[in-house]
Amino acid sequence: MTLVNTTFHVHTSVNDLFIKWVQAIYIPKAMECGQFSKPLFSRIMMQVDPEATSYAVQLQASSHTEAEAWHDSMGTQLKDALAREVGERVLHFTTYMEIIE
Repeated sequence: MTLVNTTFHVHTSVNDLFIKWVQAIYIPKAMECGQFSKPLFSRIMMQVDPEATSYAVQLQASSHTEAEAWHDSMGTQLKDALAREVGERVLHFTTYMEIIE
């Protein structure tokens, strides 16, 4: 199993918009593809920048190949659309992790 973790650093001016986007667009689109399970949306409790909050979106996939294919296509399209709306007020990076059971 692969865990796809995307961490977002969100400026306070777009915080509410970002939360709605994750809940209404990003996670539902990821779940529509049928490759992911157990979505988790979390706020990172350590705050480095007083004008921003960090969040993590985690999705479980049965294979790294499927996870990477979704991320490189639909995931990138969704994040690009958000960037067109908010510019650099939301930054992100993605990490793939192997789930050890």
